[in-house]
Amino acid sequence: MSEQKIRVNEHQWPTYFQLEMFEALVNTNQYEECGRLLTFILNQLDQQYGEWGEHVSALTTVSKDRLNIHICTRLAGAITTLLSNPNFNLSLEGYRGLMGVHRWLALVFAVSPYRNADHIIRNRNVAGAGVSKPLTINNRNIYLFCLCYFPDSDIPLPLDVLWQYNRDVVVTLFFSLLSGRALPTPASHTKKEQLLAWLPEKMGEISSPEFLPKRVLHDVYMHCSYADLPQKHQIKAAMSRMLREELLNNGFDELPAPPVGRPKPVLVVVLEWFSRQHSIYRTHSTTMRALSREYELVGIAQPGTTDEETQGVFDRFIEIPSGNIVRGAYDIIKREQPDIIYYPSVGMFPLTMYLVNIRLAPLQLMALGHPATTHSPCIDGVLVEEDYVGDPACYSEPLLILPADGMPYIPPQGVNRTPPLLRPVKQRHERVRVAVCASVMKINPVFLNTLADIVRRCRRPVQFCFYMGFAKGITTDYLRQAIQSVLPDAEVNAHMSVDAYQAALNSCDLFVNPFPFGNTNGLVDTVRQGLPGVCLTGPEVHTHIDEGLFRRLGLPDSFIAADIESYIRAALALIEGDEWRYELQQKLCREDVEQVLFKGQTNSFVTLISEAYQRKSASQPGEAT
Repeated sequence: MSEQKIRVNEHQWPTYFQLEMFEALVNTNQYEECGRLLTFILNQLDQQYGEWGEHVSALTTVSKDRLNIHICTRLAGAITTLLSNPNFNLSLEGYRGLMGVHRWLALVFAVSPYRNADHIIRNRNVAGAGVSKPLTINNRNIYLFCLCYFPDSDIPLPLDVLWQYNRDVVVTLFFSLLSGRALPTPASHTKKEQLLAWLPEKMGEISSPEFLPKRVLHDVYMHCSYADLPQKHQIKAAMSRMLREELLNNGFDELPAPPVGRPKPVLVVVLEWFSRQHSIYRTHSTTMRALSREYELVGIAQPGTTDEETQGVFDRFIEIPSGNIVRGAYDIIKREQPDIIYYPSVGMFPLTMYLVNIRLAPLQLMALGHPATTHSPCIDGVLVEEDYVGDPACYSEPLLILPADGMPYIPPQGVNRTPPLLRPVKQRHERVRVAVCASVMKINPVFLNTLADIVRRCRRPVQFCFYMGFAKGITTDYLRQAIQSVLPDAEVNAHMSVDAYQAALNSCDLFVNPFPFGNTNGLVDTVRQGLPGVCLTGPEVHTHIDEGLFRRLGLPDSFIAADIESYIRAALALIEGDEWRYELQQKLCREDVEQVLFKGQTNSFVTLISEAYQRKSASQPGEAT
């Protein structure tokens, strides 16, 4: 970060954040300028995935590895002074703006020694400044309470009391608490589970969808999948009802049947991420190409989410204009008049979260690019391989079940493969390195405590090495603190380039998959580097995929655990069994087992869609052919 002087006044929105200037403005009670600068720095963290970026500076001589903690500590101290001042108050507009980046405010405090902002809540307690009990909330401090209540707060979350007092305000807090990507601590995980159990049935009491925090809606929709709670997806049903109401009340009419007599039925694919480096392209593009045999295939996507190669999958590709993306996509679909709409994934962007809740074509299908049910009333079927299904009761959609080889993948594109390392047999005194490949959302306290049990019960030195997607900036610092509080010897790595990641995996001896949300690409990454490993299967598709992939890749059934104790025993057997592990490593390197994922047939995929289309056409005579 470079140093730069800035000037801020009441008529100017900041374009640069200098920590020293912010500290000075706080100490001179210049509230408006401070509020704008605080909003700016939190938005910078949001846009940079937890990194400060080039528009932020601070004068310091601390070492690079301590820099984020140093800045977060100074920033949290200045924010404490600002928000504790009884003369500082938030407007509704200011509250909504800051709550859109609430999770980054929480991370600033979590990385600092403060850990949370409970002290600010006590400082602004209506019952008396600094009073711990009773904690009184009214119109004078409700916005400040919500802004300063974090996933790692120690203050109990009085859900019913807050809801009865002002549900339209506190629903923003509740959604913000659910939206965080990284919730690895017992406090943050418990709040997530508590809210997912309590909130869905209360959603109907919200007076208007406009009170939902639009900026984090899709994070709640997607990140609920990483919880432990069996009914964790129920929040989507409540959200779907409100989103559908919002669409219908704002001129998004359900579309009429398409015209008859076209040379081919029109199939519109609504894409989220679909670049050549993205996993969705590797896992779903082969079957999409096959659809053009029977259908006119039209792809639509937001700017910046595709490239020239991936756009070539379609007969026609249309980029959604910037601006109102949902309206832009709706207008394109209305013009195309599709017979079928296909969503390869749902929930990565707000676009699909909205569109799946309105009827835009006679037949609307989805696949599991994000492996989770939608609870949408407008999805007519989900395409899923038979060995990935899990428990059908976990789906709100009808199942269209493919054979195990019915959705063949393609190898990673534009990546130089690092050859797997042929490892020697370890000696008993040597430490075994265990790879944990997981996006930041998959790290949770139950999983971490299970790994700690493995360390305690193991009869040899063992180190868990975390390779985490999306772990950047202060998110990495937060995760490192949380992980090493449970596993002091753990190696915690930030997001890596592909080459560095493959080389790092070559330094490991085996892997363990996270749970309850397992791995697909992370599992393939480890096996292709010659690592055997362990997974925990379960009823949800995002857990059961692990079992399906283990069987496809020829890994022993004993590595597929049905419960945590079995998972621990399987991991211990691999860690302590040097000869057995060595034989498995040699087999994986020799046979290049990942090739099985690139073989298969696409006829069943096309057939299932065509049969569903014919059934829908037969049930609506005269509307489609």
